[in-house]
Amino acid sequence: MDFIPTEQKAQDVPFYDDVTANGGWQGHTTNKTTNALKAEVSTAVARLGGVVTGFQRGAFATEAREREGYRITYFIERPDGSTVPGQLDVAALPVRKDSRRSHSYDSRREKSLKMALYMLRNALDGLWFLQQLSPGYAPLMPWMLDRHSGKTVTQLWSEAGISGNLLPPGEDFIEGEFEDA
Repeated sequence: MDFIPTEQKAQDVPFYDDVTANGGWQGHTTNKTTNALKAEVSTAVARLGGVVTGFQRGAFATEAREREGYRITYFIERPDGSTVPGQLDVAALPVRKDSRRSHSYDSRREKSLKMALYMLRNALDGLWFLQQLSPGYAPLMPWMLDRHSGKTVTQLWSEAGISGNLLPPGEDFIEGEFEDA
């Protein structure tokens, strides 16, 4: 079953065919299988305290173009033993439908999907390092699902504009507040 979200913010995302390692893009030349990359993503989520329950391949429709990707579902366990579901939507870079390329469209599309999993694994590993450095950091929290709306915490936050409510009244971030005295 394909996943096509009803609303997405348009982004200026490069084509898979145009990215390079020198530009900071990683994984486009990986020889790992899709299953191996999925296992690595599952391991990275487990290290962060979650359990992956599935990978669903689908498409993400944006105003600019459709992009293939995965919806990764997982859960975390609360101290009382109940679980909280989450989902992580990952869209691969789009691929040009150009018959003059040396590799077929299907081959480049699969490589773009592998690249997305590769970079996700790297990002999750980075979240693990941040979790070690920042006490109380909850790396899987932004992808937790609200039981009533089915939206993630991040979606609710961005739609409601509640980020300013996280600071106590009258508190603002002051430039240089955390610099050494």
